[in-house]
Amino acid sequence: MYAWNRHRVSVVPRQLRVGLGLHLRTVSNMRASEIRKRYAEYFERTGHTRLPSANIVPQNDPTLLFTNAGMVPFKQYFLQPQTSPYKMITTAQKCVRAGGKHNDLDQVGYTPRHHTFFEMLGNFSFGAYDKQTVIRMAWKFVQEELQLPIDRLRVTVLESDHETYEIWRDQIKLDPKQIVRCREEDNFWSMGNEGPCGPCTEIFWDTQDTRYAADDERRWLEFWNIVFMQFHRSSDGTLTPLSTPCVDTGMGLERIASIVQGKTNNFDTDEFQIIIRGVDQLQRSHAIRPLDAQVEVAYKRIVADHLRASAFLVSEGVHPSNTGRGYVLRRIIRRAVRAGRLLGIDGPVLPALYSSLEAAMGAAYPELTERRDSVIAVLQAEESAFAKTLDKGMSLLTKLFASNAAKVVSAEDTFALYDTHGFPVDLTQIIARDHGWTVDVDGFNAIQSKSRERNKASWKSGATRTQISDEISSKLAEWQTHGISTRFCGYEIDPEQASMEQHSQVVASSMLSNGDALIVVDPCPFYARGGGQEPDTGSLTVSASACEAPRTLAVKHAVALPNGQAAALCVDAQHTDLQVSQPVVAAIDMQRRNGCAVHHTATHLLHAALRQVMGDTVTQAGSLVRPDSLRFDFTSTALSDDQLREVERLVNRFALASTPVNVTHTTLEAAKEQGAMALFTEKYQADNVRMVRVSNVSVELCSGTHLRTTRGVFPFQITSEGSVGAGTRRIDAVAGVAASKWLQQQFAYAQNAAHILNAKQLSKLCDAVHRLNDTNKTLRSDAAKWLRVAAVNAQTVATHATTLGSVPTVIHILASESSAPHTSDARLVAERACHLRDTQPQNAHVVIQDTHIALAVNSISFPDVQAGALLRE
Repeated sequence: MYAWNRHRVSVVPRQLRVGLGLHLRTVSNMRASEIRKRYAEYFERTGHTRLPSANIVPQNDPTLLFTNAGMVPFKQYFLQPQTSPYKMITTAQKCVRAGGKHNDLDQVGYTPRHHTFFEMLGNFSFGAYDKQTVIRMAWKFVQEELQLPIDRLRVTVLESDHETYEIWRDQIKLDPKQIVRCREEDNFWSMGNEGPCGPCTEIFWDTQDTRYAADDERRWLEFWNIVFMQFHRSSDGTLTPLSTPCVDTGMGLERIASIVQGKTNNFDTDEFQIIIRGVDQLQRSHAIRPLDAQVEVAYKRIVADHLRASAFLVSEGVHPSNTGRGYVLRRIIRRAVRAGRLLGIDGPVLPALYSSLEAAMGAAYPELTERRDSVIAVLQAEESAFAKTLDKGMSLLTKLFASNAAKVVSAEDTFALYDTHGFPVDLTQIIARDHGWTVDVDGFNAIQSKSRERNKASWKSGATRTQISDEISSKLAEWQTHGISTRFCGYEIDPEQASMEQHSQVVASSMLSNGDALIVVDPCPFYARGGGQEPDTGSLTVSASACEAPRTLAVKHAVALPNGQAAALCVDAQHTDLQVSQPVVAAIDMQRRNGCAVHHTATHLLHAALRQVMGDTVTQAGSLVRPDSLRFDFTSTALSDDQLREVERLVNRFALASTPVNVTHTTLEAAKEQGAMALFTEKYQADNVRMVRVSNVSVELCSGTHLRTTRGVFPFQITSEGSVGAGTRRIDAVAGVAASKWLQQQFAYAQNAAHILNAKQLSKLCDAVHRLNDTNKTLRSDAAKWLRVAAVNAQTVATHATTLGSVPTVIHILASESSAPHTSDARLVAERACHLRDTQPQNAHVVIQDTHIALAVNSISFPDVQAGALLRE
């Protein structure tokens, strides 16, 4: 047996990190786009169904921030192979590794192969083929499609997997010296501590890096991993053979492109180079800043990588924020902007390079072009916001670097930068590292943890929401494993009917720790499919028996089953034991259902009206549909008052037209051809989508409940509009009966205000408000004059000269309120400090009275001194 000196593949020497000193001959001139195309077509010819990439934001998988591997969209099929609609699948999957457990962000730019965004080519089998078949297919692709020379290849197998070893040796005819047996930690894969798992075999490429011996792993680059999921691991570690073995394979497109194109670094491959040439051109249009060559290369790679990640995330509806995925996106954008600034690019960075990204990847991913304007708007807004933060943070850090010989950014300073100025701690670390400093991250984490505890609203109950949510998720997964399902019949209900009852039976039931029951009934009329719409509530009536009368149980809410097709019901069922097959009568709260239908149809009309008023670049970024209101997030600039009124007018016009709301099912491709709009964050089945059409107004893919005609949306009223993030606006609105109630309430408020202001008619209310405002202005002006007089004449009981930092300072103690009644006021203290600053500019002045304190510094006498920093001295 031939073995090698095993190191971790991710350990890369310094020379490789910057892509210097090595040159590999080009195996072929195959571009990344050609590799992507050949892979898909090859596996289609072998009987695989080609599916488009799933969303980067995983659907129905709260355990992941992002899709970080090609198999993620098919996890439920690996758990239940019999549920997969296709037995063989091939994809080119968009992946992101940044944030959470799988986080490559800090390494990007400094190593040859770390990326935040990457593509994973994969082929998957759910009981369709065995080890021999998939190994033969993989080897044929490597040999015939990629034409990689055999003498540059090597494979690994699990040391106990004799079957795979013999396939490589006897059927593929690979030299045993090119087959390496490895331990379980290297060649055994699992989905977790429990669940499907199995051995894997990997294909490696000889980089011919002569600094390493032939048996040193650092010379070899793994590019294809083939996993045989043939066991189920129980909690005690026992491995049980699966009745339906599956296969999961993954080959990184960027990595195989570097091999085929003869590059030592993924960033030197063709698609990256298109973007990097764009960076070069943008850099030349600004003042060149001298940089170390290796550092400059790293910054350009950071910009190129982060442009890809941020653009794809924004195109799928992720927007910069301070939590979750939005925070990761914000970090990526801001890290790219800082790299651009260090390259000398003082203007927009990512928006200016977007055309380079389109040239590199637009053909493979047309959504980059389709959503171009909205993506650029978000990137531009986030860059503009960060420019101010960056300038402020850099200024503060520069002063800190000049004043602290310990070369450590303290926990307090780091937290102040983060909490007060919005400066990310990871950016503080990067800047500190560039200056040879370190950051007290442990101390920062401790301060941040205490801050969170202080701000956290705590409440107690028999079981926390998180515990109950975990219980529900666990039970739903268990039921899915056992094939428990139900039919959803809720679409057949007219939302405007007064009542509705459905005779069903219990197919699964489980008690939760808070006393509620989780129940699945078939058929199920309760809606819980998402799309921003709140779930149905209602009741279950348990049929009478010989021993007891009928019981009615309140359905608190419905929870979508993992397949997204129907719901499980959370029922207030204290001490209730429901049996499988027990008949029940399901009744929906029709008033709530109708309210949701009104507001869901209203969101479609609102979306159409916004696009008419603001242009086709308006794109939905999220929504919340309640029985009594709606919230609609969209990408756009701010709307003027006239534009808001025009949007309202259009929606009401659409509503009064009483246009039928038609629902049809079709293929995704056919829906797109008819102009149907889809939400970025939703995942749709290619062969069956639900299309909601309002003729001549709107066509959208939607799973929500709707009115039969638009009439019920009238009246429609926008209650607020504002920003919720970079490039994203939010409208809150009410419609139908809820809008009528809202308008009546506003009328009552206006009548009450008119009565208070003695306006005889509502039409005179504005005049009364203007008169009151004028009076207040006069009173405030008079009060300010008297305050200045009081500040000049304030009684000082003591003064003390001192030095704060290097600034001569006088401390003034004013008479307390007990000796000078009605003169203790923070405004008086501040005004006194300003008076002293202007009349005695040669000193800084601290004024104290009782619990009030103020400090003022003359900016002309002390231009580099900040009052707040001086006060902390």
